Amino acid sequence: MRPEYVFVGIGIVCFSVGLPLAGRRIPPNRWYGVRLRATFADESIWYETNALAGRDLVVLGVLYVALTMALLDRVPRATYVLFCGPVLVLGSIVAMVRSVRLANRLWRERGNDPGAARDP
Repeated sequence: MRPEYVFVGIGIVCFSVGLPLAGRRIPPNRWYGVRLRATFADESIWYETNALAGRDLVVLGVLYVALTMALLDRVPRATYVLFCGPVLVLGSIVAMVRSVRLANRLWRERGNDPGAARDP
């Protein structure tokens, strides 16, 4: 198996993991989803935050698969890895920051302080 296919697989995994979250089908749990004090404290914050995270992962997955397939066999392997790796990391960071910011904003809007909540 060519190492480049790992990057394509990662995009497919991002899409697959994000789809149930985007569809609000994952209830609060300790294993899967955006697990923050704010999301555990309020079920509506859990679903809204995880729906955003899921949509971001679905978009990242689709764009990442398109990118990795478009570059496959068009650039040298080292260039491929040096480009696709950081794109995945940057996309993941953007999705994470957006989710944390949303959860904390929703928590504050409900009159709470995210730092004051108890651990689940």
